[in-house]
Parts: sequence; structure tokens; C-alpha cells
Amino acid sequence: SLYVHPVVVDNDLAAADNLKRIKKIEKSAQERHREEAEIRNVYVMFVNPIIETKVSKSEKSNRSMYKTLNDIMNLSSREIKRYCGHLRQFIVDDKGLVMIITFGLRGTTIPNMVAQRALPATISIHHAIQTELGVQCRVGATIGEAYCGVVGGVKRHEYAVLGPSVNLAARLMASKINPGILVDNNVRMLAHRSFGFNALPPVVAKGYAEPVPIFEPLSPLERSWGRLQPNFVGRKDEILQIMGIARDMVLKDTPSRLVLVQAKSGMGKSTMVAHCIEHIRKLVGANKHRLIVTKNVSKESDALVPFG
Repeated sequence: SLYVHPVVVDNDLAAADNLKRIKKIEKSAQERHREEAEIRNVYVMFVNPIIETKVSKSEKSNRSMYKTLNDIMNLSSREIKRYCGHLRQFIVDDKGLVMIITFGLRGTTIPNMVAQRALPATISIHHAIQTELGVQCRVGATIGEAYCGVVGGVKRHEYAVLGPSVNLAARLMASKINPGILVDNNVRMLAHRSFGFNALPPVVAKGYAEPVPIFEPLSPLERSWGRLQPNFVGRKDEILQIMGIARDMVLKDTPSRLVLVQAKSGMGKSTMVAHCIEHIRKLVGANKHRLIVTKNVSKESDALVPFG
């Protein structure tokens, strides 16, 4: 070094340090993977669009399948980007098409994440696949602690999210009683102020000692249906006509009757029916009879449903 220019010495030292650093990185790849792994509270969504994914001898049929897969990918990516989530996996195998979408990894964690982003994204993706593509879809979603990190070797590995809640989301997606979307109790607890939930029979799941409570999330429309409007006016004749039928059934023990209410969207059918039900409750209660009220609110994606 006494006979070499300082610039040359500095360059040689820098090159030597860089070479050592590269070798160190190669040797410690697995160690780095372990260091970067973490336990996080992650919302995991398994999405299963129900389509035929087997390659056939018909080129036309295959092109149609590829286009549908591409449309599902583009549509899902659009909604995921809108709600700032992550697409963990898009896989097609002998079981069909399954997408795994997460919220809660680095860059997707915010206060009220489930109520403001994760569950709205779940409903939005499910709704978009059914309405825009005409493809039926089943979704299972949970939130819980999960391992988040790289699994595999140094040269071949992938980022994974592993844990009991992840397995439960997959089971809910594939459940025979899945009406479209199923979530666990943790999701319900974190989103109950913004969404309604319909409780379904608990399911037995691997990794859980007791049967797991499951729920179907309800849209704001479904949640608010049946609430009385304090400023409701009008429809007096229609209410009196329906009340007359109910009064005959309560007081005169007449045979059951069926009432169909038909009008254009936005005319106040639901509000009028809700007020009729409340009047009927009071009538039945005053005469010491028992009343059972059931309801079903059709989603926009439902097909061939003759009532709303």
C-alpha cells in the first residue's frame, strides 16, 4: 500500500468487502429468512369461483376457460387494489380454482382493518365475480395469529401464511352449508358495529377442541331491513287491506292467506311491509296469540328469486 495510489487501494478494499458481503449473503439466506419470519394477526380469505378448469380436447372450450380465468384474475386484482390487500395465491389444480387473499401483512394493516377494508373487500369480490362474470362463488374468511414468512429451500421457496385460522378459512370456503360467504367469530366481533351477521350451526374443524361458531355476513341493506321509519307516511289503504287479512286470521281463524306486494324499486315496499308487521305484532299480542316472523332479503346477485 506504500507504493499504490490511495484511490486504487480504496477500490480494491471496496471490491474485496463487496465479495465477502456477497458470499455472506449466500451462506446466510436461510438465516435471513428465519429472521424475517414473524407472527402476525392476519385476515385470510379463501375464494373459490365455481368453474370448470379441466383442459379438454376442444380448443374453443379451452379458450373460453382461459378467458374466464383471466377475467377472474383481473376483476379480483381490481378489488384487492381498491381495498389495499395482497393476493397470496392464484392456483388452479384438480380441486378447481382457489384464490388466497390477505390483509394484515406489511403495508396492509390499519386501524379497524376488518370492518373498513377486509370484510368489505370480501363482499365486494364475491359480489363482483357473481354479477359481472355470472360465476357462482364460495368464500371463507377468518382472522387470527399466523406464521408469515418464507418456507422452502434457498433456491426454491415462497412466502407463506400458516396457522389454524388459515386452515379454518379453507374449511369454511369448502363447507357444504356455505351460502356464499362464511366467517368466524373473530371477524364478527371486529365488524359487528358495521355489519350484521346471520349465525349458522357450528362446525367441527381440525385444530379446534370445540365446534367453531360460523356466521354469514349481511350487507347494510340486509341488516337494516325491517327497521321502522319514524317519519313514514302514506300507504294507509294498503296497510289497512293487509291488516284486514291478518285480523281475520287472528280473530276468525280463517285459512292462511298469501299477500304479494309489487311495485317499482324505491317505492317503499320494504318500509310498508315492516310497518305492517309491527301492527300485526301488536294485534297478535293483544289477543294472546303466538307470532313467528321469518324473512329473507334477496341479494342483487341472486337469480330467479320471486321475492325481495
